Amino acid sequence: MGAGSSAIVLMALLISGYLFNLNFHPVRYYSNRAEGQKLFFMAAGSGLLLGAMVFGVLGLLRPYLASDNLVLKAAAALNGAIPIPHAGRLLATIITSIVSARLLNLASVWLVGGRGALAHSPDGIKARSRAQRVYDRLTERDGGAMAQLLRRAVDEQKLVMLTLKSRKIYCGRIFEIPFDLGEDRACIEILPSFSTWRDKDNLRMGVARTEYPVIDLWAAKQRLYSVEEQLRLVGVHLSDPKFEVLRSTERGRKFIRRVKRGFERERDELTSLIREASGGREININDWIKVILVKEIESLSFYDSGAYKDWFADKKEAEKAESVNGDI
Repeated sequence: MGAGSSAIVLMALLISGYLFNLNFHPVRYYSNRAEGQKLFFMAAGSGLLLGAMVFGVLGLLRPYLASDNLVLKAAAALNGAIPIPHAGRLLATIITSIVSARLLNLASVWLVGGRGALAHSPDGIKARSRAQRVYDRLTERDGGAMAQLLRRAVDEQKLVMLTLKSRKIYCGRIFEIPFDLGEDRACIEILPSFSTWRDKDNLRMGVARTEYPVIDLWAAKQRLYSVEEQLRLVGVHLSDPKFEVLRSTERGRKFIRRVKRGFERERDELTSLIREASGGREININDWIKVILVKEIESLSFYDSGAYKDWFADKKEAEKAESVNGDI
């Protein structure tokens, strides 16, 4: 086999490794964090490993296949059509790289210890794909400080305050983050609670700010969705034949009505609140989501609306308040 043929064989193995790394979620996560030669060697290593497996398995199976076997005939025809040594086995390696990655992805969440997908909700949060759950788990384990904080913000739905390089400030709930935060075009989605700015001289947060009441509407819709699901589950469980005795007595029926009434009352209150807050209009929460480039973020932190008042209030204001109370 000449130098040209050897180069083609190595290229085929390299392509196989690249396709495997691109499709297998855990390896893709770490590949996106690697640069330069490390990416090349990761693809080369995966390709050589896959090639060794395919060549070895096919070599072991060959003695057990009849000479007129359809697979051997197809491989011979392929080797004759493509003037490359081991063309059939190289093609099998490329196909194996894609198929094996897809099969391994079915168990990838279990392999990295990932959690189940979020349930569907009417606005904002969507059920996470298998790939996203793998990336989330790996971010919790090996992600950077910013990625881990954003991941916690999504999982726990905590308020986050972002300060951009333009001194603009957004506070709200993070809906989704990409796994490749290092990319130049990586963005996050945030539903703002309020926005303001930092003073260019002392960098203090501005007093005037723009409020986004839609976040309260979103919270009410999330709670309504949860209550409706709980009410549905109560109905499903109580319709089970084993509760027939409970349903057959007046006391049992009263108990069932009392259980349902609590959920129904809260459902009606939330429905009225949503109707009043939206003014009877159909408001799409997703229309209020802001997309922010990660590279534009100067700093970020969790936000507690009472923290400034409790810990960082001006001492003079506190002393003034105390003196006024003393005079009374």
